[in-house]
Amino acid sequence: MTEIAGLRELAGLIRRLEPELSGASISILAHENREEITKQLLEGLGERVSVQNSAGEYANHLAVIRVGANKYTIAQDWREVYISEINYCFCRIHPGAHGLLVHHTDYPGVIYDVSRKLADYEINISKMNVSREQKGKNALLISVTDEEITPTVVSAIEELPQINKVISLQ
Repeated sequence: MTEIAGLRELAGLIRRLEPELSGASISILAHENREEITKQLLEGLGERVSVQNSAGEYANHLAVIRVGANKYTIAQDWREVYISEINYCFCRIHPGAHGLLVHHTDYPGVIYDVSRKLADYEINISKMNVSREQKGKNALLISVTDEEITPTVVSAIEELPQINKVISLQ
């Protein structure tokens, strides 16, 4: 492992997404630099949470942060550290990323609806991932964008049918 810059910022993003950290835990998956990874994540979260070390080594995964029913996997490649998975949805959210998380009930056309709203505000999508628990049930759309997501854009997307919650990454 070479560079872990950005871990504190990613943990800070998770803290913003999850304001209530009681019962949260961190599982350190990396074999190297465990102490530094732990330090950066705890500083970013801003409070003490339970930390466990895994017995194995996991390719590019550094840690998993669990908060309530949510799970955030943090990974690293040769370029950067990033959130690689939120619950059951694969993604690539790097430190400083613009974008949004759209929690919704699965329905045909959600990708079109969200993309259309973003286009209406001249926001370009750089990456998008959509995943669901099962057809017609809870789903998550993660969109990383080139431009910042304003509260106005969040409100416009929240008005779409079957949208439960929209969270800006900024």
